[in-house]
Amino acid sequence: MKDQSNTSGFFDTFLVKLKEQSFIIILMLGGLYYQNTIFNEQLTRYKSLVDEKQEYIDRMVSEERDRLLQREKYLMEQRDLFVDELREELKQLRYAKKQ
Repeated sequence: MKDQSNTSGFFDTFLVKLKEQSFIIILMLGGLYYQNTIFNEQLTRYKSLVDEKQEYIDRMVSEERDRLLQREKYLMEQRDLFVDELREELKQLRYAKKQ
């Protein structure tokens, strides 16, 4: 009998305390829900910001690569022109020496 009264006494005390603290528990749950909502919004915003920055980096890398490829092509053309001019001068010098 004593075990039952102790158990029911504990249970009754627990229910009384739960009723007293239920408003605070509901407020705490609401606070946790609000914090979770804010956290998820921030996480979404940060993910979109990271994606935006990555797109910007990719675009800049692509533009720089294209610029460097054009520069390399230009320099190779200049080199080829210079080599052709040297060959022409060499031909003219050889022709002048033969005469």
